[in-house]
Amino acid sequence: MSRGKLDKETAASVEKELPKVVDVRTASLYLQPDPISMGFPPGSTIPIASVCLQDATSALMEARYALFESSAHIVWYRKKSEPPHEQFAVFFGKFYADDAALRMYAAGEHLGNAIGNMLEVEKEVSDFKRSNLAKRRNVVSRQALVGTYLIENYPDHEITKAVRRLKESIDWKKTRKYRDDWVHGKPPIISGMGIEYERRNRLIVSAGSIGVSLGGGDEARYSVEDLVGFMKPALFLLTETATDIVNYYVDFLNKNQKTSW
Repeated sequence: MSRGKLDKETAASVEKELPKVVDVRTASLYLQPDPISMGFPPGSTIPIASVCLQDATSALMEARYALFESSAHIVWYRKKSEPPHEQFAVFFGKFYADDAALRMYAAGEHLGNAIGNMLEVEKEVSDFKRSNLAKRRNVVSRQALVGTYLIENYPDHEITKAVRRLKESIDWKKTRKYRDDWVHGKPPIISGMGIEYERRNRLIVSAGSIGVSLGGGDEARYSVEDLVGFMKPALFLLTETATDIVNYYVDFLNKNQKTSW
């Protein structure tokens, strides 16, 4: 069941809570890999970064749309629908928030690949992945690998500063953790979604007895408000990071090619 159309005032209030992504998306689309490749030697990875940045901003726009729809469905089914329908508000709010988390993570991975290619450190990052430091810190994802590598080796670089802000953000960490749990383990239980169970043995052992607690399920880890509450500021920061990286790349091309971008 799809939501109804929000009035202009309500839609505008939902829009205000989300970052403007169209500018960085448009800027990335001007970065065409074919002419960029003509300005660098054969085998250079620098032109590949343009494709990665387009992929990143595409995922960024999709994540923004998903978060808009999450909030729009919550508002519709709680305040506009007659009668209100809380279960639909939670279901669709969670559905679109889940999608936003996946796409935000993907945008981060694309940015990691863009950085590795534009700085021509792909081999170094791959070697770093096998290092004891990376293994001790359990650094696995591309974005985490690139971020940790930059902090260790280029702490004062412009891109490192942009990446560090994102990497250290509490809201970004919460979004990453939610996505990781959703993909790799038991999807976190959301309040209002009905009875659900954690993946654990149900036996309760006490002095002289063993039993189970019948019915009721397990406690929710998040509400749908929690999800949109940390994903929205994470999306703002991710957009700022993408913008900083695109601007750096454009400036780099202007300084290192005859063609002006």
